[in-house]
Amino acid sequence: MRSPAEPKFPFLTIHLKPRGGKRAKAGHPWIFSNEVAHPAPLPEPGTLVHVIDDGGNFVGYATYNPHSLIALRLLSRDPEDIPGSVDWFASRIERAVSLRRRLYPDRRSCRLIYADSDFLPGVIVDRYEEILAVQVLSAGMERLTLPFLEALKQIVAPKAIVLRNTNEKRKLEGLALYEKVAHGALSGLQEIEENGIKLLVDVQSGQKTGHFFDQVENRRALAAYAHDAEVLDLFCHTGAWALTLLRAGAKNAIAVDSSAAALDLAQKNVEVNGLANRMKCVLADAFAWLSQARKSGWRFDIVVVDPPAFAKTAKDTHKALRGYEDLNRQALHVVRDGGVFCSCSCSSYITGDQFLQTLQRAAVRERRRINVLEIRGQARDHPVLLAMPESRYLKCVIGIVEPL
Repeated sequence: MRSPAEPKFPFLTIHLKPRGGKRAKAGHPWIFSNEVAHPAPLPEPGTLVHVIDDGGNFVGYATYNPHSLIALRLLSRDPEDIPGSVDWFASRIERAVSLRRRLYPDRRSCRLIYADSDFLPGVIVDRYEEILAVQVLSAGMERLTLPFLEALKQIVAPKAIVLRNTNEKRKLEGLALYEKVAHGALSGLQEIEENGIKLLVDVQSGQKTGHFFDQVENRRALAAYAHDAEVLDLFCHTGAWALTLLRAGAKNAIAVDSSAAALDLAQKNVEVNGLANRMKCVLADAFAWLSQARKSGWRFDIVVVDPPAFAKTAKDTHKALRGYEDLNRQALHVVRDGGVFCSCSCSSYITGDQFLQTLQRAAVRERRRINVLEIRGQARDHPVLLAMPESRYLKCVIGIVEPL
């Protein structure tokens, strides 16, 4: 009897409409619903399929969700590279792990697998020392979770694997939200090291998977400006920005967040690093706190603005841009003349140019100017697939603020 971890062959064949799959043939891993000649009856969401274009040419093997805007997620473009087995996943995972070893030979915590950029669409894996946090984001990977996890155990040999399947994107695939420990056991908070500081991470219940590895290299870059600075860290989460700057020589820091759970962990991280006398954690809405800071005349040498995504869908873009402009205008007001401003956006629906234009509008409204020193993106363990603009989502701008 065939193991449930092994796919059944032959695959169902899915045909594309005329001119369908144009982006996919140029390297994009997705094929959208309006490009597909959907069969009748429709198969179950997440079914492995064999994709053929309107000329009868092989396009690739993919997972198929007829109820999703992203109907096909390509797994392989080689007719001989048949996906879905434990061995197939193991080869892809080994390639991703090898890249991280090259990038970070001395680190044991990072983004281990970044979905399509690591040729594993619909799955994200973050490594916290010997603990793996997995996000499954597509119906196809949901059906293939068993062989994927088995391959992950073979290649990485973690002490524990936790499924953090609480991302709202799962609802677009018709998937339920849940979290569970799929392998081993978790006990309390996990300690990691980043840029010379210690950080406690709540892998089981923290936001996303507990930590944001995409900003590690940006935090290190900003540390170059930290000497003797007074720092404001807005949307601080568990304190990584402020703590990195303090270790690099900042005089003191105020860290603001509206999440009591995140701020409690930030306070623990302050204590773990022996910086309780130099960092103050404040539970507050960032907009309200900035309004009070403006009235009080407070100023800082470095201001970090790293909010959650304001645009979670394309239709949110216009409203999000207004929100970013208002937030950055208020934040610019509390930067001392000649101070450093670091502003970020993690929404893939906001382009780099749109974000820069938004910062410029905010600066003009506040009668300030920003001399940009660095325009940065996500860390290298989140590689950008050039054929897939959606894989490049993080914008990080560092600049000097002066009066206009």
